[in-house]
Amino acid sequence: MNNLLDHILHLILSLLPATEEAARTSILSTRWRYLWTLLPSIDLDCTRSPKPFTSFIKNEFKEFVYWVLLNKTVDLESFRLSCVNHYNLPTVERWIHSAVMRKVKRMDLSFCPRVNDEVIKLPYSLVKCDSLEALKLFLYKRSLNLPTVTGFIALRVLELKSVRLLDGDSVQQFLNSCPLLEELSLINCFSYSIVDLCISCPNLKTLRIHNQKMDDDDSDSDDDDDEEEEEEEEDYDEFCKIRGLCERLKISCPKLAFLEYVGQPAYEVICENLDTLKKSTICPDAMAQKGRSFKSFGDSICQLLAGVSHVESLSLNHYFIRAINAARDLNGNFPASLGNLKTLEISTTIDKYAMDVVIRILRFCANLESFYLIIVKEIISWDKWELDEVLACHLKRVEFLEFNGEKRKLDMARFLLGHGRELVFSWRDKVKYHKKSTKIMKEVLQFDKASSTVKLNTLLKD
Repeated sequence: MNNLLDHILHLILSLLPATEEAARTSILSTRWRYLWTLLPSIDLDCTRSPKPFTSFIKNEFKEFVYWVLLNKTVDLESFRLSCVNHYNLPTVERWIHSAVMRKVKRMDLSFCPRVNDEVIKLPYSLVKCDSLEALKLFLYKRSLNLPTVTGFIALRVLELKSVRLLDGDSVQQFLNSCPLLEELSLINCFSYSIVDLCISCPNLKTLRIHNQKMDDDDSDSDDDDDEEEEEEEEDYDEFCKIRGLCERLKISCPKLAFLEYVGQPAYEVICENLDTLKKSTICPDAMAQKGRSFKSFGDSICQLLAGVSHVESLSLNHYFIRAINAARDLNGNFPASLGNLKTLEISTTIDKYAMDVVIRILRFCANLESFYLIIVKEIISWDKWELDEVLACHLKRVEFLEFNGEKRKLDMARFLLGHGRELVFSWRDKVKYHKKSTKIMKEVLQFDKASSTVKLNTLLKD
């Protein structure tokens, strides 16, 4: 292997999952000793260290980070750092500054102060970095003081995850300071004070807003922080009950092409200047209706849908269906038409109301070409599903998720194949997939098909 060219060896090293592993290759030979220091990507994660994270290992990791960043002759394509709350903010800021000095293009940072109410401020060198194109910040529910000065002149991708936002004005000023921003993700960001929030970006093409309860692995790693974590969970639960990101959200992005809204919707959503929007995903979750009346919840969802009613592709879930049903007066709140819609995907449980709502939605889609239905669970059987003219007209592909051989679904499969529709049976569990897929295929292959080109597949989902 020592006879290989340097760029091939660099490629081999770049395939290793962590910088620590690349560094270990330095013991192979004299030629390998410093090869890893020339890699353009650095990935440093203290959570990969042995447990427990002792003071010795903490100091060892700190020295390793400084050592890795010491080489300033190679510009960085990417820099990832995850250190939770094991190091104070000045130390983390020095590491960030060192990466900036190496003209980093993509940065992924996961850290937080040990003191819960300490506000994080981005280093000035990071704000003024003219090489940075993508920035991801995961701050473990800590407050972030967004810079309002002009900066991030090359930033195109921004993701804020688990961040407490202090006020709406600073958010908008910050976005105004990122003139080239094309992709913005607000993942489980929240505020206790923001009532009105406006997202207005002239060049934004992709916007993702997720308002969901944090996963357990998003919490701090130290055992002695248990009490603090419990207090934060109570705070986050309260946020879920009240407003999440904000009470009133306005989206005004003239170049937006994709909008994804997941979790708890704002009480009021205003969409303006979204003429270029082509694709949207609206997926509220189980927490979305908590602390709100059914009608308020449904009206918010209808309002959001009305703002994207001109899209060509739309994805919805079961809680969206429940929200539409909760709105009661569909004709009064639902958009007058989904006339541009060509592709519709709905993932839903079949219950007392779901199929009626699905069919009512389809009646608004005069030009629909493809309808993808993922049936998560069947609570009751239904009799008139296959006889509905709207469904028979638009349906192209149906996916049965976690299929267990239910008779009504088999009856539907027979009907769909007889009308030339593509049929997919899928599972998330590998064992169930291997156990059931062959049996299902043998049974369904005996059904009559409208033509030999009709597709019938089984699928193991990620």
